[in-house]
Amino acid sequence: MLLRHTVEILRSVPPRDRAVLLRLGLDLNDPADAELFVEGVRAADMAIAEQERWERARLR
Repeated sequence: MLLRHTVEILRSVPPRDRAVLLRLGLDLNDPADAELFVEGVRAADMAIAEQERWERARLR
């Protein structure tokens, strides 16, 4: 599985979602907040991939 690049992940967040995140205290323009967000997205990507592998294995 290829991990998405940090820039790709951050660019994929629409302005409306950025505004919501900012209201929740997560400023994606702040390097520390952006790193935390990207780590969360990557963890979710890995969990989804693992679930898909598990489901495929069960169907065999």
